Amino acid sequence: LGDVRVLNGAGEPVPYSLDAPVAHQAPTLRPVNWFPLPAAAANAPAATAGVSIAQDGTLRLTTAAPNSGARDVDLLDIGSAAQHVGALVIHVREDSYQGRVHVDASADLQSWRAVADASILEANHNGERLAQERVALDNLGQRERYLRLRWFGGGPEITSVDVELYPDEARPSDGARQWREGLGVRAGKAAGEYLFETGGAYPVDRLRIDVPQPNTVAQATVYSRPSGDAPWREIAHAPLFRVAQHGEARNPPLEFAPDTDGEWRIVVDMRNGGLGNGMPNAAVGWQPARLTFVARGAGPFSLSVGNARVVPAAQPRDDILVGGEGVESVKAAHLGAPLPVDEDEARRAAGNADSARRYVLWGALLLAVAVLAAMAWRLLRPQDTAQS
Repeated sequence: LGDVRVLNGAGEPVPYSLDAPVAHQAPTLRPVNWFPLPAAAANAPAATAGVSIAQDGTLRLTTAAPNSGARDVDLLDIGSAAQHVGALVIHVREDSYQGRVHVDASADLQSWRAVADASILEANHNGERLAQERVALDNLGQRERYLRLRWFGGGPEITSVDVELYPDEARPSDGARQWREGLGVRAGKAAGEYLFETGGAYPVDRLRIDVPQPNTVAQATVYSRPSGDAPWREIAHAPLFRVAQHGEARNPPLEFAPDTDGEWRIVVDMRNGGLGNGMPNAAVGWQPARLTFVARGAGPFSLSVGNARVVPAAQPRDDILVGGEGVESVKAAHLGAPLPVDEDEARRAAGNADSARRYVLWGALLLAVAVLAAMAWRLLRPQDTAQS
């Protein structure tokens, strides 16, 4: 997207910023404090729910914590690092637990906003462990330091809670994640092999795989490639499950670095029967880039790409918003119908590119000839001196 330009009605470029997904970096884990509350305190202010607020905003428990059977709400204080948090990791004490948790976020413990809903699973059998402890927080606001966990059917006994912290420049960008569903998964040639295409070069960093039958647990490896003549690359390896006990728990979406490959392959371990009858469903998700431009001059404004001769001109978003009312002054822009391509101009651009390539090739050829001539001259010169 380095050649993106926004032009006003007079064909003049206007200032713009481009917030694109950043390169994937592994997060670090940091433990946080949590405060169990009785069910009656779900919507009560913190001061009346057995929690006090210090001057720096830190939560402190003022009454004895209820036992695990008498509570279905936990309060979390993630501190001032909300802008770096990508997920919660909740560790439970029980060897066998399955439930759902709804996560709300707040900046003041008064106004709450829903940010996540996830399954928590802990299962141990014959030395094997199956766990789903992670709750993604892709839409957490930068000032929302308090989280409220509401458990359906009673909360588990928690041993610890960690937050995933990303570097400042690597936290997933704000904004709704886009998903492409109904990808048409089909069976491959081998047993347990499933294939599908994304239908475009999307920067996919999430893959949701839904298995067809309840009470299914199987290990799977995911591969991708740009086209049919390229080798497969391993992207992720994780268990796929759909367990029904007290409700139903499903495997969370797989997460990985942005991948623009169009062809994907799922290989399921068949030693335990694989996924059984039926086909899995697959959906891919990505964080879209966000373009902000200054509406300078008269419209209509047009979005242009495809000029290999221009260099990136995007500016930081804070510089674009300087001097105005800030984020409140930003309005949503919507794409209109695509404009026709000027074929003559496209041919001229292609011709200029071909000419440049020809000049480079001729220059490289002449340089190679000159180097060979110099080498030959240096080899022949000692012989001429000896003969003389």
